[in-house]
Amino acid sequence: MRLVEQWVFGLVSAVPELTPYYESHVRANGGLDAEVFLGMVSSWAVRQGPTAPVLTLLAALDRDYATSGPKVRGIIEGSFVEPLMGTPVAHVFPLHLRRAEHPRSLGHGDRHDRRDSE
Repeated sequence: MRLVEQWVFGLVSAVPELTPYYESHVRANGGLDAEVFLGMVSSWAVRQGPTAPVLTLLAALDRDYATSGPKVRGIIEGSFVEPLMGTPVAHVFPLHLRRAEHPRSLGHGDRHDRRDSE
């Protein structure tokens, strides 16, 4: 299993409420597209609002943004943080996700570098 797939599986394990979305996504797409899945997760988070499962997800993404390589950071930035900017969920972002709102100024993630094999 690739690193990105392991990472997504870890998110789903941390937030079991995401399991039906993960299963549906994999079934519909014949596999995992992490960017598309995290986009679905961002829509789910907006619908849920800052509930306990969403706060658990934010904590996991915050940790992962701080500790992962550019591929994972880029997915978090482009597929989760950017779509949520301006929503109530963005108002409860932990530190690293708040920083991900302005990644270029801080030298974080580069979602355009697809050579990264993470």
